[in-house]
Amino acid sequence: MRPFYRLAYNLVGLELLFHRIRIEGRENVPEGGCLIVSNHVSLMDPTTVAWGVGGEIYYLGRKTLFKPPFWSWFLPICNVLPIDRGGRDVSGLRNIIKLLKSGRSVLLFPEGTRSPDGTLQPAEPGAGLVAIKAGVPILPARVFGTFESLSRHTKFLRFHPIRVVIGKPYLPTLPEGQKDKEAYQRVAEEMMEKIAALT
Repeated sequence: MRPFYRLAYNLVGLELLFHRIRIEGRENVPEGGCLIVSNHVSLMDPTTVAWGVGGEIYYLGRKTLFKPPFWSWFLPICNVLPIDRGGRDVSGLRNIIKLLKSGRSVLLFPEGTRSPDGTLQPAEPGAGLVAIKAGVPILPARVFGTFESLSRHTKFLRFHPIRVVIGKPYLPTLPEGQKDKEAYQRVAEEMMEKIAALT
């Protein structure tokens, strides 16, 4: 890990101790790059999943977050990649796929945004597109307890117990005879099925 990332990683781990964090399945994390996919219920999820996986990874952030002068400097050194949530950011997607092919790990949330009630939401096709184009192993993960700690309806952090479950890596099942968008959607739905199976 780069020095600044390691510092941030250790600070996240210190904060998660107050949540009595439990990690299950860390032995499933593959060597080299992979596409990490997880449910999304809280602003805590990116750093919590990263700490659960145990290595340096890259995240996605809305382009609107990268406002100068502070965030345009701070987010990139935290490995946050700017992306247009509308799905029209071709250069952003290419950058993600390039990172994955170079052996880096990237975290995506197939649901696209935080769940309003803590339940799993339908998948968006963007994650499927990245998986098919990158051709790297997919690592499913599921977080429990972050919704109770800091949901989108909560103003203050609560120290609720958190658990991260990491599944076994897999390669996506590529649908035959489907148009690109349909194939991307099916692969993204498969991700959510893998995530839902983690209990």
